[in-house]
Amino acid sequence: MKPSPQPLSVLTLRSVFIEQLSILYNAKVSLTSRLPQLADQATFKNLKLALEEDLEDTKRQMISLKSIFRLLQESWLTNNCLAMNAVIDEAHKHVTYKQDNHFESDMSILFYMGVIENLQVGASQLLNLIALKLAYQPYAQLVLECLDISRDNVSLFNCVAEEYLKN
Repeated sequence: MKPSPQPLSVLTLRSVFIEQLSILYNAKVSLTSRLPQLADQATFKNLKLALEEDLEDTKRQMISLKSIFRLLQESWLTNNCLAMNAVIDEAHKHVTYKQDNHFESDMSILFYMGVIENLQVGASQLLNLIALKLAYQPYAQLVLECLDISRDNVSLFNCVAEEYLKN
């Protein structure tokens, strides 16, 4: 018979919160450097506009995440985010590889942006749960704002894909 899990300590929850928040923040750092390049490579006008909007949203989300770190009196862990960076790097390389075929390149951008935004949705949901468990209400609200923006961007990229496929 398995022993029942021990209750989570506030220190453990806080540590996990900071680590996961760092992963999300570092992903946004990577995105801000790559989104302009993806927007330049996009040939479908509405995709280009969606990527530019996503860049502005990502910058706003970074401000919210920095606020959380400041409120916690913590710094983000810069060595975290290998998996998310791998997805972002793969997206950039794959799109560069497909540069001569505009439809495939644009579809690759849409595919990877959907993956990236959905990863951010999942991460933000978990961070929100941890913040609520810790009774970090102001942090939970800031994470919830990031979550809402990521959800909106998932819908935006889906709408762009639908519109592109109608042409």
